Amino acid sequence: MSTEDLVQLVNTSAHAFRHTFGTRAVARDMPTDVVQSILGHASLQTTSIYVKAEKRRLLEAAAKYYADDDA
Repeated sequence: MSTEDLVQLVNTSAHAFRHTFGTRAVARDMPTDVVQSILGHASLQTTSIYVKAEKRRLLEAAAKYYADDDA
């Protein structure tokens, strides 16, 4: 790890790690209720704050949706 990487890591909050985990877990198709349980959230609504769709996933989903119109 470079010095720059270490400095960035030291300045990263626990919240940022949780948010990154939630986003990546859902992006890799982990069920949202499982992510909720791992993060210890009582409400799925709380988990949704951490889980934001990546732009690539949004574009892929939209492309699939519109591709069905051509069938």
